Amino acid sequence: MTLIWRENRMVSRRKILSRSRDDLRLDVPEEEEDVWQQKDKLLRDHMSEVNEKWSQIDDEIWAKVIVMERNRRVAKAYARAPVLTVNGSDDGFDGYRIGLNGFDNPMRDPKTEEIKRHIGQGVKLKMDDAGNILVKRLAKSNVYIKALSEENSISNEGLKLPNGALEVDKPVKLFDMKKFQLNITKEIQRAYPDRRQLEKQCITSLGFVRNETDPLDCPIWVMLINIVAIDMLKSKMPPMKRMESRSRNRVAMPEEDPYSVAGGSAGSSGSSGSGAPPRRSDKPPKLPPRDGHYGQKIPKPDYDDAIDEETFKAMQAQRAKDQIFEKDKKYDDPYYCGLRARISNFARRRSTEKDREREAVEGRRALLQSALGSNAIYVHPPTLWPSRSYDSGME
Repeated sequence: MTLIWRENRMVSRRKILSRSRDDLRLDVPEEEEDVWQQKDKLLRDHMSEVNEKWSQIDDEIWAKVIVMERNRRVAKAYARAPVLTVNGSDDGFDGYRIGLNGFDNPMRDPKTEEIKRHIGQGVKLKMDDAGNILVKRLAKSNVYIKALSEENSISNEGLKLPNGALEVDKPVKLFDMKKFQLNITKEIQRAYPDRRQLEKQCITSLGFVRNETDPLDCPIWVMLINIVAIDMLKSKMPPMKRMESRSRNRVAMPEEDPYSVAGGSAGSSGSSGSGAPPRRSDKPPKLPPRDGHYGQKIPKPDYDDAIDEETFKAMQAQRAKDQIFEKDKKYDDPYYCGLRARISNFARRRSTEKDREREAVEGRRALLQSALGSNAIYVHPPTLWPSRSYDSGME
């Protein structure tokens, strides 16, 4: 690169800084929806989703399944059926099966497209009476157990598998409830228990066909969030709720309060210049009357977190109504009942665009038919007129 030396040109700090800010603004990429660049944030966000919608999740739901293609989420669904099949079909989700080829992803790369064709019969997942999640491989292609954190609740048998590859028709504990309970006990006994670390252990994952060290690089994989384990964690270590500040009696201190001034000013003023320390008088000075000694009214304190009692009661009543509404609402949404999957917004936008195109084509077709119908000349065949005979009795 050749440097150009130009003399007699003034320097503008504002121009240089504005250009630097523009370059920084261009370098920062916009955050995409349903895309994660860090594994910890991926786990944290999905746990937050479950906790926020906890009151809407049906009692018979035992897991939440997240379908991922590399670092992009393409679908999510709740598992309600006793046995859930995850395979390579294009059926999407019907409550009993998740077809990994049934979800759209406009950003899918050709390599992922090729790998998804080899998923085959996939795996079967179920939860036993103890809360363990069992997995059994049915496909000829490889299926891998992937640990998402160093401290996890995968069974020792699953951790001993070479590269985490499952054997065909051999059930393995993908989630070990006893191990999770022991980890809860160990964490509670620590000086500073980390609840988020235990929440991460509620999430396990499976990779299909190809194994990668970083799960965000895996072409096709699924995450399973154990809802029963989260429920147990809530009972053993309830989440800390943020305390709402109620109205408190706050006193605004004036600049000068005569009641805080101790007596002795007269002694100091009456001292001779001998340098002796002033001596307090035997009697305290006469204090001014308490009422009305301020020259102006003290303004009412304006605090952002101050809530009066009536407002607080109204908020509590509204929150109770919202909880009842959410409780009734969950039975109306098939997603929270484990009957339907939710696809990502980019796939939803794509289907909406297809519907709009279909409606536009149908509208143009209707306009064309109406235009042809208004200009058409109806020619009645002559054979229809003599069809009404007098012998038939029809007038």
